[in-house]
Amino acid sequence: MRALFFRPRIPPGKARHLTSLERVIGRRRIVVRTEPGFLFACDQQDWLQRNLLCNRVHEPEITALLRESLNPDDVFFDIGANSGYFSCLALSCEVKSVVAFEPDPNTCAVLAQQQKLNNWSRANLRIESLGLSDRVGTQTFIRASDSGESGFGSWPYRQAVGQVEVGVQTLDYFCQQADMLPTVLKIDVEGWEYPVLCGAEQTLGGGSVRLVVFESESECDAKGQILDPRISQLLGDCGFSIRHVPRPSGVIKPTENYQAYSAN
Repeated sequence: MRALFFRPRIPPGKARHLTSLERVIGRRRIVVRTEPGFLFACDQQDWLQRNLLCNRVHEPEITALLRESLNPDDVFFDIGANSGYFSCLALSCEVKSVVAFEPDPNTCAVLAQQQKLNNWSRANLRIESLGLSDRVGTQTFIRASDSGESGFGSWPYRQAVGQVEVGVQTLDYFCQQADMLPTVLKIDVEGWEYPVLCGAEQTLGGGSVRLVVFESESECDAKGQILDPRISQLLGDCGFSIRHVPRPSGVIKPTENYQAYSAN
């Protein structure tokens, strides 16, 4: 099926033909080799995974940034890992280790499949079924119609389909308990980035983190600069400067990506 419908340069609209095939052979994941080189088992009913089926790459501007920035000494924390694309990307860049934080146990199971598919050990990829926030305890996790839009709190672009109580910790508490420090953070938490950063101030200010790549749904101006001063001030107080990461199209959308790099 993959060879027939998802060859390079074949329009993504061909994905709809899978519906007819699935009636015959049943629904199953389709394994693709992504443009960065790792394998990924895709569920075509999930937007991110369907995008990988068609294009072999997710968020090409962030993919390129991480491939250029990561090195073998890095400890990569993937916060809001979802099905694991950026965790897999970091491991394909041969970083020292990856910790993937994903609160939804169902999505963690999908992430574990990607780990097994690529033969990565638990020493290389540590999956934490855990949410990060500004406190330690439990919190309601809102499941969305698309797993990439699930998360905490109210997010205007989410179509909720259910909820589950999950454990949450601060990043500072996790690092203290696990006795490890990240060098690169990737944060994609659907509007929950400020609580995550509030719970990470000690780690961010400790000197180990050199790069934070994050998506923010805060209002931005026509050039993509964040207008909400809270995130900019928090990261600035921890010694980081923020730069917008533009999409290849140049279009500014409600959710934009940014990199915060240490000035030290």
